[in-house]
Amino acid sequence: MRLFVFSLLFGCLTATATPLVPGEWSEDTSSKSKESDSVTSKFLWSTIWELALLKQELANQTLSVWESNGWVYRSGGHRNSYGSVGRSGGGPIDASPLSATESRGGGMAKAGVVGSSAPSAEKRRPSVVDSGVRPQGDLRAGSTDDNADFDQYLSFLQSWTEKPGVSGRFDAMDVSGRRFVQIKDAHGKPLPGARVSIVDPRTEHVVWSGTTYGDGRMPFYPSLNPSGGPVVDGLDTPPGGWLVQVKMDEQMQTQRWSSDATEFEMSMDWAKDSGPVRLDVAFVIDTTGSMSDEIARIKSTLLSVTEQLGGEKEVSLRYGAVFYRDLGDEYVTSRYPFTTDLKAFDSALQQIHAGGGGDMPESMNQGLAEAVSALEWDEGVAKVAFVIADAPPHTDYQDDIGYGRSAAAALHHGIRIHTVAASGLNDLGSLVFRQVAQLTRGKFIFIEYGSTAASAADHGVTGRVQSNNLDDILYQQLRDEIDGWGRVKRSDVAANP
Repeated sequence: MRLFVFSLLFGCLTATATPLVPGEWSEDTSSKSKESDSVTSKFLWSTIWELALLKQELANQTLSVWESNGWVYRSGGHRNSYGSVGRSGGGPIDASPLSATESRGGGMAKAGVVGSSAPSAEKRRPSVVDSGVRPQGDLRAGSTDDNADFDQYLSFLQSWTEKPGVSGRFDAMDVSGRRFVQIKDAHGKPLPGARVSIVDPRTEHVVWSGTTYGDGRMPFYPSLNPSGGPVVDGLDTPPGGWLVQVKMDEQMQTQRWSSDATEFEMSMDWAKDSGPVRLDVAFVIDTTGSMSDEIARIKSTLLSVTEQLGGEKEVSLRYGAVFYRDLGDEYVTSRYPFTTDLKAFDSALQQIHAGGGGDMPESMNQGLAEAVSALEWDEGVAKVAFVIADAPPHTDYQDDIGYGRSAAAALHHGIRIHTVAASGLNDLGSLVFRQVAQLTRGKFIFIEYGSTAASAADHGVTGRVQSNNLDDILYQQLRDEIDGWGRVKRSDVAANP
């Protein structure tokens, strides 16, 4: 069933929706089918899915929706001067910069959800652009995994969020206190695609809900709330521990997480499906004028990746795309629905051309929300998105859907987002891209201009970096996803009924 239908069926997880909580709790892992009619959710997912299908439009803006050649466009609106409009829930942006301690939200260094004044209109200059050096031949890029170097990532947040042009202008996402739940199948193998809920037994409130990735793991951030305020009443483990509920199709099991350990493992009487891995891949691309240098090369890169994956017999692949610009441009977002016709998708990609923009930030928030909530992601499949851009999102549009909310919604549905920084991404953009990738367990990828070390330093990366051609890096991320979701071979199923 499509994710948007799932969201609608569950009332977009509004505050009045009934979460998947058994009516009677026990500490064993027996299957549960009864659901409570009295328990209601109070946590962040009750507000996140208000963004489903972009029902909430930007305040004081009129956008129209139209279709052409398979694309669904949203266009119109106008750009307000920066500082004239406040973010939803944050009030108007005042004229003086907010310090990290004055900002709203629960993020590292108490960094703010709303901003204060405009970021610089100029993009950061790559290390070698001033000398006129541009990469020739294959497009080189570096990639880093902030979840693998998590302590260094936390240090990056502490220092980078205080930088001028960054402080007070980003979505606060407190990822400290990270924990993991790992679900394994009946054969002891990682079980991807399992829906996991974590419940506080004192209140019977669902405090976290997510989907396991290819390694069977789901991250749990007790203090994360991209929309401001704490999610859990304190970070301490409840007396007796959390209740962990796992659901696959109609089967449900519950077990108590009684220790303070940062990792919890649970086995489920379930086995991976046989047959090809089903993989949904979305490309979210900034197509404003400043991306003109990269877009032609990105087309070539995506074509190369498509050709490599097209020959994979063990993969059932669907591609989709969302392009975005800004209010007042030819379009704000342009969406191409998921398709299995890779030739048609490649033809659609050739329609990309750069235009519009003009100020530094773009409507990345709208593009990301469109990709997460309006593309028809399948249930029970591997899900990957690549965000490719050279500018941060606008954080001054009232009632905009912040990138933090979209990233958290992606995590909820098991969508892994890899972010790709094109030339000139400024300090705020580097932070945003790394936040989105880290939260959804993706990689932060940056196009190299000059040495790998110098390019990494431009984005505050001090951890391990792998350098390669961009098309090889993107392909490897998809190859890793396929391997993680790898099905049991049909021959093995026949030999072990």
